[in-house]
Amino acid sequence: MMSLFTIQRYTGDDNETDEKQLKRQASKALKQIRRRAKRLKLDAAKEHEEFEEVKPENNVENEERQNPDPEEKESIPVTVLSEEDQIPEGIILDDEERTETSSRIHLKKGIHQVGSFTVLGEQETERVHTVSRKLPDWLMHPQIIEDISASSHQETAENFPGLNSTLIQNLKEKGINSLFPVQQAVIPVILRDTKHGCGPCIYPPSDICVSAPTGSGKTLAFAVPIVQSLMNRVNPVTRALVVLPTKELAAQIFDNFLSLCRNTSLRCALLAGTKGNIFHEQKALIKQGTNGKITSADIVVATPGRLSDHLNQTEHFTLEHLRFLVIDEADRMMDQIKQQWLPLVEESVYKNGKRQKTGVVNLRSLKSPTFPLQKLLFSATLSADPEKLEQLNLFQPRLFTARTKTALVGKKSQPDMEKSFVGKYTTPSSLKEHMIICSAGEKPLIVIHLAVNANRILCFAGSKETARRLTALLQLYAKAAAESKSFTCAEFSSNLTSVNRNKVLKNFKAGKINILICSDSMARGMDIHGVSNVILYDSPPLIKTYIHRIGRTARAGEPGTAYTLLRRGEVFHFKKMLKEAGKTKIKELEILQKDLDNLTPIYEKVLPRVAEKLKENKR
Repeated sequence: MMSLFTIQRYTGDDNETDEKQLKRQASKALKQIRRRAKRLKLDAAKEHEEFEEVKPENNVENEERQNPDPEEKESIPVTVLSEEDQIPEGIILDDEERTETSSRIHLKKGIHQVGSFTVLGEQETERVHTVSRKLPDWLMHPQIIEDISASSHQETAENFPGLNSTLIQNLKEKGINSLFPVQQAVIPVILRDTKHGCGPCIYPPSDICVSAPTGSGKTLAFAVPIVQSLMNRVNPVTRALVVLPTKELAAQIFDNFLSLCRNTSLRCALLAGTKGNIFHEQKALIKQGTNGKITSADIVVATPGRLSDHLNQTEHFTLEHLRFLVIDEADRMMDQIKQQWLPLVEESVYKNGKRQKTGVVNLRSLKSPTFPLQKLLFSATLSADPEKLEQLNLFQPRLFTARTKTALVGKKSQPDMEKSFVGKYTTPSSLKEHMIICSAGEKPLIVIHLAVNANRILCFAGSKETARRLTALLQLYAKAAAESKSFTCAEFSSNLTSVNRNKVLKNFKAGKINILICSDSMARGMDIHGVSNVILYDSPPLIKTYIHRIGRTARAGEPGTAYTLLRRGEVFHFKKMLKEAGKTKIKELEILQKDLDNLTPIYEKVLPRVAEKLKENKR
């Protein structure tokens, strides 16, 4: 009866043997992968001279050495690959390919090839080579200019070769008897390019870029050769255009050209909105000639906005004879190219197809000489960003950069020194820099402490509102302390009208104002003789801002001191910013608490009246 039923017993899976065998093979393969990855990692470390003794990761390898598998006869070739070099399935590398591939291990996630199988391995970490910065040749090999204080020999204007006697006399009347290193280097180059006049030439001259500290004499470096090159001109047309970012700076450069053009037939024009509206400027710019109305100014100094207005609205104003285009404060002007002032200038220069664009050298230019347009760039913080410089369409530019003590960190060879100057922010070696760590409430007291009994101090505030409040506070303090220690204070910012700003600036230059609270409108290029100290009331957000603010003192080789007031939380960012710019460490200056305590009674007395003072000023 039992034979009628089939008894089926479970005797095990037929594939169980195959699974155990696969597990054993996978275990062996994993051990071999680990050993191979470890060997490759050691080889790579030796190749980069960074070999360190590696501790055993686990006991798997040690157990394997003590109890070798008798079935293991031949190791399976294992190669560690990056994700970019993944080997297609079924491809086995030979010894030469394996060596070449293993030398490129650099990704965190490794790919392992075991026979015809691709196995995801453990994470691999290895040093990645840093990509070196590659700049154009002219940025990498500038012409080095000695620092003013480091130069033992300053050429006198009278003995400087090639200068016109009339120009030398004009320089003497300005009190300039010698030329600074920047001027000695740049002036001969521009004069050489105009040796045969400002007319047509076969091969156009190179554009010139100058990066030198504030107060190093960059203005005369382009003004002197331009005036001398145009002195023998016959027809009065615009051949030089100087573009600057602010009205005050444009007015200052205009005054420099006026003094250099004395006793010559050259005429200058200022297009900055400082002397009336655009119609007043048009009357001074356009004159009636024998053949109709023409532009009578040989040299035009302008701001980008007002220049664009005249190019679009002023009839008969043309730049078709332009020979020099000077871009002062070039780093800031590059940011203002979005205003489209540069395309408008080039459109006016090359309109009607009479002139060929500078930079195009072909058979036509060699056969028929054309009028070149030479661009001259000047700045204390000239950008080394090729993308920004590309916007200016420079032709075979040459870079002149100054060497100062603050630019050198350690001993460097000459090639390394040249590279270190590119894009660096240099300051005069005669400038002393200090940082003062304090609380926000102590800042006004420190400003008063530094300003009392001092003469011509510039204090830069972070905003117009801060400048307005600080000015009101100091004015109230000066009035309350009139019997003992008094000083005069004024504001210089866009809160004032152009007429009032000019009046304040004139009084400050005359010494009638002790401390001037200003915004960044004063930070760019303004040359005020005798500024002894500069105070940065707020931490500068950018290294460029810092360089231009402290550059208002220690000009032309004279001594000067800069103080930066920092809160405790701003110190790290400030030091990091200076370090990234390649500047040396700045000394910390401690203000004694008793010096501040002496000022506190009057300060606490006038502080509640600041709000009322601000309301009165608005009226």
